[in-house]
Amino acid sequence: MRTTPTARSHHAGALVLLLALLLGLSACTEDDEPSAVEQVTVGGDFGALPQVTFPTPLEVTETQTSIVIEGEGRVLAEGDVALLSYLAVDATTGEVIEDNFGSQPQTMRVTQEDAGPLYESLLDATEGTRLLRVELGTAERPEPVVIVYDVMHTRAWGEPVDPPAGAPDVAVADNGEPTVTIPDDEPPTSLEIVPLRRGDGAQVRSGMAVTVRYVAVSWADGEVVESTWSAGQGPTTIAFTGLIEGWQNGLVDARVGSQIMLVVPPEQAFGDDTLVYVIDVLAVSALDGTEGDSR
Repeated sequence: MRTTPTARSHHAGALVLLLALLLGLSACTEDDEPSAVEQVTVGGDFGALPQVTFPTPLEVTETQTSIVIEGEGRVLAEGDVALLSYLAVDATTGEVIEDNFGSQPQTMRVTQEDAGPLYESLLDATEGTRLLRVELGTAERPEPVVIVYDVMHTRAWGEPVDPPAGAPDVAVADNGEPTVTIPDDEPPTSLEIVPLRRGDGAQVRSGMAVTVRYVAVSWADGEVVESTWSAGQGPTTIAFTGLIEGWQNGLVDARVGSQIMLVVPPEQAFGDDTLVYVIDVLAVSALDGTEGDSR
């Protein structure tokens, strides 16, 4: 039977419609396919070792970053010091590559040079944020990797506490740096422990390491003796052993998130002056790196 021009037109139109439907279904299938970062589940509280699960091998076609927990701390700006805990997992095998949640957090300056590929994720991030990052392989590390970063606090964040009358006055700048004003009184003859902020994190224990930021001021002349708030400096991690007696007695059992003022007489410091320390307690960890909590 001869096919009329009209019949041929109907057949062509049906073919075009069928191709459009097939292409539409194909596009929907591609759009509905979850990305690599969407296939990763991260559990656990901020500051504690995260539980990371995903199907292996995880196919990673591009580097992606998502926010798992949105922090409420200060916003990181260009040049700031960030404090990071992280867990890196091989995307192909699911095996842990690196983990510093059980040891001291890493300090990193928020610059393109220091932070590298993490720079854009850290810039304008808020402390207290948990980031999930899925990265392509590199020449040095050909396998793709799944990394969870906790952007730790670099200043005390606990509830404010009113100091007792007669204690040195402490004013805190926008960046968290404390300024201490010494009263016109004779210094105390025994150690004074004055909470300024009360945190609710893990406790400082003898035999552990503690990550802190602090300033030390001389009672005699009010001058700053030592500070980790100076330009280019940031939080530091020290072993909670072999410290001056004032720190050993004054910081034990303090909780992470706290700000503590210690008024330390000479015999519990360096023997020549009463020192006033304002200490932000940021994290604790085991000396051997096997356990720790930096919430």
